[in-house]
Amino acid sequence: MNLWLICLFNVVVGLLLAMPERVLGLEHAESHGASEFSGGLPDMCAGTLGTWCQDYQAQKPFMSKAWSSSDWRCSDENCNNVGNCNRDIGICDCMAGWTGDDCKTRQLRPCTNKHRKSGFQPQGPPQNSSEPGWTASRCAGVCDDDRAICYCNGTLGRIPPAPGSPPGTPPLQLGRPMVLEECNPNKDDFGNPVAHGQRDPELLFGANGWCEAKQPQWQCPCVIEGRTGPTCDDPAEHTCNNQCSGHGRCNFGFCMCDEGFYGHDCARHVAGADLKLDLSQRPWLRDVTSDAAVEASRAQTRLRPLIYIYDLPSIYNTRMVEYRVNKGICFWRSFVEGNGTSITQWTYSIAPLLHEHLLQSPHRTLDPEQADFFYVPVYTSCFMHPIFMWADAPFWYGPDGPRVMHTARMLLEAKQWLQTHLPYWNRKGGKDHVWLVTHDEGSCWVPSEIRPSIILSHWGRRDVKHVSNTAFPADNYSSEYVHPEWSPNGWTNIIKGHACYDPDKDLIIPSFLGPSYIKQSPLLGFPARERKHLLFFRGNMGRGRAPHYSRGIRQRLHHLSQHHRWRDHHSIVIGPPEEAGQDGEYAVMLSSSRFCLVVPGDGFSPRAEDAILHGCVPVVIMDNVDPVFATALDWRNFSVRIAEDDLEHLPKILKAISQQQLETLQHGLSHSQQQSVLV
Repeated sequence: MNLWLICLFNVVVGLLLAMPERVLGLEHAESHGASEFSGGLPDMCAGTLGTWCQDYQAQKPFMSKAWSSSDWRCSDENCNNVGNCNRDIGICDCMAGWTGDDCKTRQLRPCTNKHRKSGFQPQGPPQNSSEPGWTASRCAGVCDDDRAICYCNGTLGRIPPAPGSPPGTPPLQLGRPMVLEECNPNKDDFGNPVAHGQRDPELLFGANGWCEAKQPQWQCPCVIEGRTGPTCDDPAEHTCNNQCSGHGRCNFGFCMCDEGFYGHDCARHVAGADLKLDLSQRPWLRDVTSDAAVEASRAQTRLRPLIYIYDLPSIYNTRMVEYRVNKGICFWRSFVEGNGTSITQWTYSIAPLLHEHLLQSPHRTLDPEQADFFYVPVYTSCFMHPIFMWADAPFWYGPDGPRVMHTARMLLEAKQWLQTHLPYWNRKGGKDHVWLVTHDEGSCWVPSEIRPSIILSHWGRRDVKHVSNTAFPADNYSSEYVHPEWSPNGWTNIIKGHACYDPDKDLIIPSFLGPSYIKQSPLLGFPARERKHLLFFRGNMGRGRAPHYSRGIRQRLHHLSQHHRWRDHHSIVIGPPEEAGQDGEYAVMLSSSRFCLVVPGDGFSPRAEDAILHGCVPVVIMDNVDPVFATALDWRNFSVRIAEDDLEHLPKILKAISQQQLETLQHGLSHSQQQSVLV
């Protein structure tokens, strides 16, 4: 492993620990009394393999060069008032609803009741309320056709801008949202029952209904960006990467940059742009904004490596945030009432989190010529849910086939865009490029053309000859799909011939867990509990799932536990929630157990993070699969590994571990906690 790759790993580890202390509540860690780990948080290099961490810390700073901005002009420098001119390449980046090099071509995403059977244009709305069919975007009110978001059409409904208004003009009245079946009427306009709604029309459109009354008798969920309060009438800040560096306005996840600024977070700028940052009118942005425009562009003393973050077209990243309807999904944080910041609990929000942390990192460079690495931000997991199939767009390239086919093509398109528009991929064949690919089976379905790059994922499967092991058909990457228009040659040919993970260059990173998840963790100083259970695991045990789910491991363990009465004889608790504790008891059970299972589900499962965060020694059972940071941390110091063939001997193996050996593992665990989890 070369020096700069080692340094990159250190930076990634560091970034994954960079959540502000005020968000995690670490400044209150001592308030809970005695802790299992009273020595405080471990240092960055404790428990790491080799000397890579120390070598990184010992490197000598160097003086970076000041960045000189490019000045390529777009054909319309205002980008039709719906985008930003990327002055590095002279092409506009457009918000939802628009496309083209100048953002003058409409790209609608209508609310609809069906998906197309052929062609490449999305279906429009149903002709009337009686027409059958359902997608999550179906709308009985007024549709925002740019994003497929449904709003009321009554007194408190959406009022579009006046006819003839220039592009980008906001609606005269935003309107209250009407999202999903629970906010769609269960009768048509003639009073006949319909299957595509759940709500009595009177509760929506009556005099005291959601769309008519200031204090309605029933309320739709307020989940959309920019609105809070019980009736969804109170404005709030929208959520964007780095909040546009304070040099732009966030609109549903897309930064509309101030004059002279551009890029995903408006950090890039033309010569002579006013870099002064004034947040006096928006003080709530101070905690979530880094003035990357200034810090990353000036000459200063820095540490390697320098990382350049590509400003890809928004369809590959921030457009997914624009298209989501529920602000609690995709992005890792959102603004709530009073413009406070709330951290979501969405496991797959790691992509925008890492993207934003890199944008704010002291290792960021705005100058690609000085970069050691290039980060390619593509939000594949956000596309997989909730974007995929919500409406009749976007797809790669039609509304059929497994989700992973679409995301594989999404990645390949992004790579081809880089090759077409910028020279940096071709210099080293992509070997200095970094991609993040989350979701259950990690990068098993990454296109072969991208494999030379460094891949960050959650799933460390090593075998070269592999097939999909998910029990969820939409994510089966071994499932071929052929369509005369959308996939005439199939798609699996683009992903074959490589392992899911190469430990010599790739990195297995932890999944995202919100801070409320660990509020009872010893890591935050919560009082230690008696660890009365020998082993604990709670989760889906494969009941009703395909036999290959979890490689059959969960099913076998559950059967063995029940058949041999492991709970009675060994205090081993294994089972679904109804047998092993409900949600409110999960953290208590983790903190009350000496060992906790780390086994796969459809692919990765954040059980290692669960265990480590609660001071429980991980017991890893997944052959030929590396756990989190396996190439960076010495897992022998804080975990137990058991072969899949030895499941029946699990109680005997664990009971053979002496108290002294257990304490040694727990000591190693305390040193590895901070490095091996992301919160």
